[in-house]
Amino acid sequence: MKKIILTLACGGMAMAATAGDGIKYPITREMHNPLFVEFPSPMYGTDSIGRMFTADASAHVWPDGRLYVYASHDMEPPKGCDRMDRYHVFSTDDMVNWTDHGEILSSYDVKEQSGWGIEGWMWAPDAAYNPANGKYYFYFPHVNEPLPWGGHDWCVGIAVSDSPTGDFHTAGYVEGAPSLIDPCVFVDDDGQPYIYNGGGGQCSGGKLRTDDWTRLDGEMQPMQGLVDFHEGTWVHKYNGKYYLSHSDNHGRDGNQLRYAMSDSPLGPWEDKGVYVYATGCGTIHGSIVEYKGKWYALYHVNNPSGRDELRSVCIDELEYNPDGTIRVVRNWGTPHDEILMLPAAGETLSIDAVNYNNGGEHYAYHKNGADAPATVESKSGKHIADMGKGDWMRYSVNAKNDGRYDITFKVAPKAPETKFHLSANGSDITGEIALDGTSKSFADITVEGVSIGADVEYLDLRADNGLFDIKSITIVPAK
Repeated sequence: MKKIILTLACGGMAMAATAGDGIKYPITREMHNPLFVEFPSPMYGTDSIGRMFTADASAHVWPDGRLYVYASHDMEPPKGCDRMDRYHVFSTDDMVNWTDHGEILSSYDVKEQSGWGIEGWMWAPDAAYNPANGKYYFYFPHVNEPLPWGGHDWCVGIAVSDSPTGDFHTAGYVEGAPSLIDPCVFVDDDGQPYIYNGGGGQCSGGKLRTDDWTRLDGEMQPMQGLVDFHEGTWVHKYNGKYYLSHSDNHGRDGNQLRYAMSDSPLGPWEDKGVYVYATGCGTIHGSIVEYKGKWYALYHVNNPSGRDELRSVCIDELEYNPDGTIRVVRNWGTPHDEILMLPAAGETLSIDAVNYNNGGEHYAYHKNGADAPATVESKSGKHIADMGKGDWMRYSVNAKNDGRYDITFKVAPKAPETKFHLSANGSDITGEIALDGTSKSFADITVEGVSIGADVEYLDLRADNGLFDIKSITIVPAK
């Protein structure tokens, strides 16, 4: 079988992180989106303790009835993606109180136990349970060695345990799997395990042996019919249909989560569109799971760090339409008063900046270093002060038809090279808007001919650089 080599630009090799002192597991805390940040984590290369940043969530319900999440670990301070050198597992039985069971595997463990791999470079994992032998299998992408012409030789590593939380011991890697990232293992109703991996626009799938879940049964094949595949394969089953979800190659506000459906676990697949809009984070990686009669979508964002290298897992309810298609996950909060309608000819829509959505952090806004955007009241009314890089606010809007609009922002720049943009459903619609100089008074800046589709659910005002105050957003049909 020809081996496919994936080259990814992600920094250089790093030292293994030093474990912090005084962290005893398990730790249980009440948490809401974004998840796990309040758990302690050793910081990279020191004995200091910082926050827990996680991404690439793989969610499963095991025989004990708990929901388990296996996630990659963004180490603080970050250096690209090469310092991701260990995995934790989290669980809950009520979707409110979450337990960190601690580290289950590191790049040091792989090298020490199996003799392969380099330091760091442990990305999106998955896990599976084999009822025939009572074993838990942990699958993880890891670099075997750097390649002489650049890039890395990726393998799908395996670790095995009698418990979902460890002690996991390495069992080599899946021989013959393409050199791609983000493994996913799906076990069908008949007990047949399937394995997938993919990255850089390539996605492969195949069977694992039923008597040995560490070995392929035949060769893995390219998955056919996927649209705009980037990475992050996840496969699940609902009402007899198979679903393959993945991230796409969306624009400046980050990747979206798409999905495709099939009558077979290995395709061919039929694309069905987006089910999680871009969140402003450069990457996104999802999983879908049923727990206690409800379905959930997991994904990650760059809140509350404001950095793509320090991400956080989120979970929201997921719903299906009667025909089996998936509804877009509604993770944008609720309107401040009511959903605003984009104006028809001769009409004007004026949005006060302070009237952003309800729902709090993650759903309605993000403000670096603060609990909420700063509202200031003056003689001329209220405005939002000090919008800085990475901050955003969200406003629910609908439209009757596709349209083109002139959009005016009443803003006051407070730092040189201030920049911002407006997005609709996670897609940039204005391009970067640059503000020159600084000012203590508000002025209007208009972007003409902005296209907004009839499917619009919300607008995001996103700060890209500098610092500014904003009073309002006014929208009129383009002339």
